[in-house]
Amino acid sequence: MTPNGEHLLLIPKNDNEEMQNYAYHGHSTPESIGLEYIISKLNSAGFSCSFIGEFEVRVSLEHQVTFLSLLSSLTNTYPEVVKAAKAAKIRGDITVLGGYHACGCQEELASDCFDYIVIGEGEEVALAIANAHLLGKWEDLECFSVKTIGSTRIAKAKRIENLDSLPFPFRSEKRLSEYRILDLMWPPASHQQNPALVLGSRGCAHNCDFCASATVWGQGVRLRSTEKVVEELQYLQARFDTNTVVFIDQSLGQIKKWSIDLCTAIKNNLQGINWYHQSNLTVDRDVIRAMAEAGCRKIGFGIEGISPDAISRIKPVNPFNHDTINELCDFCNELGIFVKAYLIIGFPWETEKVVDEYLEWIQKLRVNQVKISYFTPFPGSRAWEQYSNRLVTTDWSDFDTVKMPVVSNPNISVERYHEIRNLLFKAFYGSTSYADVTSKILRLCPHYVQSYKEFAAFLQHFDMITGDEIWLEWLNQSQAEKVSLVAEH
Repeated sequence: MTPNGEHLLLIPKNDNEEMQNYAYHGHSTPESIGLEYIISKLNSAGFSCSFIGEFEVRVSLEHQVTFLSLLSSLTNTYPEVVKAAKAAKIRGDITVLGGYHACGCQEELASDCFDYIVIGEGEEVALAIANAHLLGKWEDLECFSVKTIGSTRIAKAKRIENLDSLPFPFRSEKRLSEYRILDLMWPPASHQQNPALVLGSRGCAHNCDFCASATVWGQGVRLRSTEKVVEELQYLQARFDTNTVVFIDQSLGQIKKWSIDLCTAIKNNLQGINWYHQSNLTVDRDVIRAMAEAGCRKIGFGIEGISPDAISRIKPVNPFNHDTINELCDFCNELGIFVKAYLIIGFPWETEKVVDEYLEWIQKLRVNQVKISYFTPFPGSRAWEQYSNRLVTTDWSDFDTVKMPVVSNPNISVERYHEIRNLLFKAFYGSTSYADVTSKILRLCPHYVQSYKEFAAFLQHFDMITGDEIWLEWLNQSQAEKVSLVAEH
């Protein structure tokens, strides 16, 4: 999972407009897969676990009066997690905090709210803490590096090399059924059944300045066997009738042989599973072709910059231009794969002149969807070391990458950045390039019109389009009229 928690855009199925607005623009509350892995590990050892909130699991053992409260936090969810921890302490629970924010801040978070802060992967160390406090097996905890700051113990987890040794994450139909992917996706939200997150690997082959992934997973990539991944997908389909999956790997597609083997195994053993994942622009086209044949319906590419100059500043080793980006996106669309571009604004060097370049550049981008985030240095990243002294807010809830730019820029105000972001959305979705891309993929996959209808409704609701875009006309035509209009365009 990425540190900002964005990758899914899953939100609860309710009519709360404020929640929908917040979730759709970036931060989301999908299934807590990290805690679900820990629950399975503890359940297999005889402990009872239950979710009592989005970020909290309570652990108990029969005939014991002691309870553990396990909490996981992203940076932007930390204020809510603190509230949950305080409530747990009032109940008398032993509180254990893990997740990206804990790993990035570590000693700074030591307080009376947390008895333990876990650094790294939590399955093994959570079991050791449960064994120590609920069974009196303190020797299990002695196997880990633990230091004490005030009343808080900071426990460093061991790297789990054999990911196949982990049980599948604990899932419940109730929790899975409460979410839908509101992105442009096939199947669209109205046709999704119990969408789930799946991890095929842990770690990342890259080490971007703005990412704090390595604080949790360490350096490098560890792979599950393709057999285990397929077995989990089969379980989700058989148990929950899941038809939509999001792979939250940070390097899916980057290891060619494993990726193709996985796709082949999915193709040969499953039907009706549609999936989405994030990748890097260096992904091999043979891999993309294999993904399409295995049910991949969408790929998110981290382009990051919104101009050649911005891209070269962020990725100096691997800069991309319009042609290479658009050619790859066209290739994906030809295979029926939607493409989402992850873009960043809010860098401290930007000026109004740079913004003019962004507006020109984004109208030439041939993708199906964009997510525009503000540059957000997360604790534990190199960007945090460089820019933490230039923050315009000390409220962690603002660190969701979309609420506001958190790094000061003497050239552009926070209010102006909000205007710029809105202008960029409208410039993109109103461009002739976007109309061309939409007409092309609808000719190849006419059933995607339902995905576009639902996506367009959200774009209009959140004022990301004007309502006059030419591609909107195609969505409400009869099939014959639609084919004619698209062909004419």
